[in-house]
Amino acid sequence: QRMWFLNRFEPESAVNNIPVAIRLTGALDTAALNAAVVDVLDRHEALRTVYPSVDGSGHQVILPAESVAPDLTPTTPSADGAVADLIAFASEGFDVTQSIPLRAKLFQVAGDEYVLVVVVHHISADGWSLGPLTRDVMTAYLARVAGEAPQWTPLAVQYADFALWQRAVLGDDADPSSLIAAQADYWRSALADLPSELTLPYDRPRPAVQSYSGGRFQFDIDADLRVSLDDLARSTGTTLFMVLHGALALFLARMSTSDDVAVGTAVAGRGEAVLDDVIGMFVNTLVLRTSVDRSKGFTDLLGHVRDVDLDAFAHADIPFERLVDLLEPERTTARHPLFQVAIAFENLPPSEFHLPDLTVSAVDVEVDTAKFDLSLTLHEGPEGTGLGASFVYARDLFDERTIEVFSRRFRWLLEAIVATPNTPVGDLSILYDDEYDRLTHVHGDDVLAGGTLAEIFAAGAALDPSATAIRYEGRSISYAELDATSSQLARVLIERGAGPESVVALGFQRSYFMVLAVWAVAKSGAAHLPVDPTYPQDRIAHMVSDSEAVLGLTTRAHSDRLAGGQQDLAWLSVDDDEFVAEVRTRSTEPVTDADRLRPVTFQNPAYVIYTSGSTGKPKGVVVTHAGLGGVLDAATDLYHLKPASRFLHVCSPNFDPSVLEWMAAFSVGATLVVVPASILGGTELAELLKAEQVTHAIITPAVLGTMDPHGIDSLEVLSVGGDVTTPELLARWAGDRKYFNGYGPTETTIISSFAELTPGEPITIGRPIHGMSVLILDSRLVPVPTGVAGDLYLSGGALARGYLGRPGLSSERFVANPYGIDGARMYRTGDVVRWTEDLQLQFVGRTDFQVKVRGFRIELGEIDSALTAAPEVDFAVTLGHELPSGVTTLVSYVLPTRGSVVDVEELTAFVGKSLPGYMIPSSIIVLDAIPLTPVGKLDRTALPAPVFEAREFRAPTTPVEETVAGVFAGVLGIERVGLDDDFFALGGNSLIATQVVSRLGAALDTVVPVRALFESPTVAELVAYVEGGVGSGARAPLVAGPRPERIPLSLAQQRMWFLNRLDPASAVNNIPAAIRLTGELDVVALWAAVGDVVARHEVLRTVYPDHDGVGHQQVLAESDAAIDISV
Repeated sequence: QRMWFLNRFEPESAVNNIPVAIRLTGALDTAALNAAVVDVLDRHEALRTVYPSVDGSGHQVILPAESVAPDLTPTTPSADGAVADLIAFASEGFDVTQSIPLRAKLFQVAGDEYVLVVVVHHISADGWSLGPLTRDVMTAYLARVAGEAPQWTPLAVQYADFALWQRAVLGDDADPSSLIAAQADYWRSALADLPSELTLPYDRPRPAVQSYSGGRFQFDIDADLRVSLDDLARSTGTTLFMVLHGALALFLARMSTSDDVAVGTAVAGRGEAVLDDVIGMFVNTLVLRTSVDRSKGFTDLLGHVRDVDLDAFAHADIPFERLVDLLEPERTTARHPLFQVAIAFENLPPSEFHLPDLTVSAVDVEVDTAKFDLSLTLHEGPEGTGLGASFVYARDLFDERTIEVFSRRFRWLLEAIVATPNTPVGDLSILYDDEYDRLTHVHGDDVLAGGTLAEIFAAGAALDPSATAIRYEGRSISYAELDATSSQLARVLIERGAGPESVVALGFQRSYFMVLAVWAVAKSGAAHLPVDPTYPQDRIAHMVSDSEAVLGLTTRAHSDRLAGGQQDLAWLSVDDDEFVAEVRTRSTEPVTDADRLRPVTFQNPAYVIYTSGSTGKPKGVVVTHAGLGGVLDAATDLYHLKPASRFLHVCSPNFDPSVLEWMAAFSVGATLVVVPASILGGTELAELLKAEQVTHAIITPAVLGTMDPHGIDSLEVLSVGGDVTTPELLARWAGDRKYFNGYGPTETTIISSFAELTPGEPITIGRPIHGMSVLILDSRLVPVPTGVAGDLYLSGGALARGYLGRPGLSSERFVANPYGIDGARMYRTGDVVRWTEDLQLQFVGRTDFQVKVRGFRIELGEIDSALTAAPEVDFAVTLGHELPSGVTTLVSYVLPTRGSVVDVEELTAFVGKSLPGYMIPSSIIVLDAIPLTPVGKLDRTALPAPVFEAREFRAPTTPVEETVAGVFAGVLGIERVGLDDDFFALGGNSLIATQVVSRLGAALDTVVPVRALFESPTVAELVAYVEGGVGSGARAPLVAGPRPERIPLSLAQQRMWFLNRLDPASAVNNIPAAIRLTGELDVVALWAAVGDVVARHEVLRTVYPDHDGVGHQQVLAESDAAIDISV
């Protein structure tokens, strides 16, 4: 059934073809050979059976042998040669509903040398069948040469008899007492919660549809190793197959991120003796699931493998296709269900024959197909030579070089297993040559550039005091003014207790005052603590009390709110007239250690930043001055900064790259362009970049994606970070500017590695910066091989001190470095990465339940804790959900306490008191019960999908209402939106908001600021805001108009035109589409339809000639653009 379905799905595929080729040298009687093949077809019904469909179900129809006999008239090979002809013949697909599953061809490669190629489809034969097939052909040939019919013993049963018998034996799975029901129960238990995919170090992403294009890499297991493997099998009461299966499972675990490994294997399925000589598909596929405990020895693993294999073989009657139906794994055309790696130990019966006047020998016909991602095939070599082995691999995923390395690592693992079978399997080496040393000594640089934060700031001021240090809302502040004012403010802070090892809270949003305050705190020697004044008062209170801040700075606009949650901390307003007057009385001279409470050292904290914490409270990361120089040194080298540079300050002060923005600009005397807090991205930010002629920017990919790069010509360097950049974003923005990808947790001082990205090349996070070392380790802290995903650890002088007041958590995340000097630490990032061949880091994902929303790293457990703090909530779990727009939003699932009712609006308001806006779930779903897996764990896959829809629908009526509602629906991927629907309640956030206002501005010919959407989030409110400005914009309407003689190329077409002129033979920019049409096709109507489409769309009949080297568009007449689609 499964073979039939797969053939219907893809009849042209050769993946289930089984070819056999025989070289016949000597006096071949072709007439006798033809007759012999007819004899074999007559003997084996399976070879002359077709499988037509009736009402969508296949059934067997057995045809007379004479009516389907192949023509074996000798054929001369083509100019491509006999081997190419053999492969081409073997690679043609079958349509088993119309033709028998066998075809044969006879090639005459020389005067008395022939090659007979027989190809059978897997629906009617298996590997074992090749023995009876070849033997019967030769037996019949000998008889026909002698002028007789073959005198073989009639087969007791045919394949059709077996099919009926098998159904009867298995019984009905609805009958609990049946064999199939019992075996189904076993497999349901054995394969419960099986991972859907085993992820190996692929060279390419998995395509949506398997091509089945395969390759084969052969290697040997030498005689000595073979003997050792046999000895191990004997001493452990297992078999050679079990040893090799265990070794493969261990190898796959070490080469992947999973210790839960499923491997497929075939069993002959010929338990009845009467089936030995029958051709047919008796083979069945088993799933061998192994749990690899890396702390135990291989002998222990082998005991587990023995039990798994014996249990699986004892339940091998249920067909694999039925197993798939029962378990219902995720169905996809991208991979094989239940397992993606297979193992086969070929032990087929011999098929060698010696005939009078004819020498018979086998010919290898390698059809390049692969059913699985990877399969290991083993067979006996000539006596005393060990085992022959090969990896068959999917070319969609792997290059041959990668598989060659696989084979070497597998052999080394086998050697390590037999040498020390009791060593923990996680410690057995699979690294080669100097790889271990290379992967445990990956350093950016051992030398850290010097300078405290205050010294870094002062460097720019000393270069040219009259230069502009800050641009903010049209105002220019010189270095002299910034330096003098910050020195005065620093003296006031020192007088009030600020100094080394103390903390000063800064309650500002992005502004000039924030930068001034940071300078002053740095000069005092204290650490600054950014506190967003829009945070909930509970969170602010926790940050201030937990950090033991000695005082706080803010503005009058925020002072009441900041002081509202607690009264212990004095908040000073830097724009208060009395305070300003006090500051102005202080000296403007540079602040030195003599002025401070105590000297500043590199080991003192420079700043404290609070990040999301899994316990329900944010945790403060204490970053010292020691790591600042390294990241600044790297950035200065990469960014090519100079005094004339204009550096954007767009990162929130609560986001540690803001510190690098300040250091990068001020260290070289450049200008820092401060983005007002009201500008989040989109058109407003793009216009600011243009107006201020910004040359450098550090920005998150999400914010960058809200802008159009057109016209931002001054921008020379982009450095993205905080989230994953995409190839599309890179292609849009790289152009003539440098595009860097920075990576680094707060705990390792801003950025730990940089990569310079190029469109079309793989996206990496680069190599470590000065003072940083990188380790990629597995669960036993063993370095993983190149290309294998592992946990990222960072070490070096740039590591933060730890978490403020959290020694337990600090020791959990900042652990001893087994590869460093005594006392060295390394930070466990929670990120999964892999090494590329040139030792760059490639980001894979997270190991824990953290997500990034708008560039902020969020510990989902903190949201869960906030939810369960509500008395009516018994259980909560939060997930990151990707919207159709590609933006991640937060969805929480809650279970009420017994007898309680959860009001979603009230619960949202409750968590809003303790969580910042970006951590408030966009959707809260109330559960009736917690979905669990069979082993009692939370089944996240069974949680209901969120529905971001309105609860009550009031339809828009006016054109403006329809436009606003339509933009909401389009951006959020929702079917309909009503007047009372709230953009943020439907799943929107601030970054998607920039898309909304951009689209509304274009649709309504007006300017819609992002703030308008925050202040008027429902359709009706936003309509009221924008209605008066409709038509006031400067955007010209898009309408057809007069055309010049030469129509210029669009901006997008210009690059395409250039690339085509550069290499017109290339197909790299072709976009193909193929559609299978089954039935009675009216070719004339189809031809006319294509003509209609070409007539309707001018672009399909446009050519692009050049004039004086400049391309333009020339639209052809319909009659000159006809397309020939004759069959």
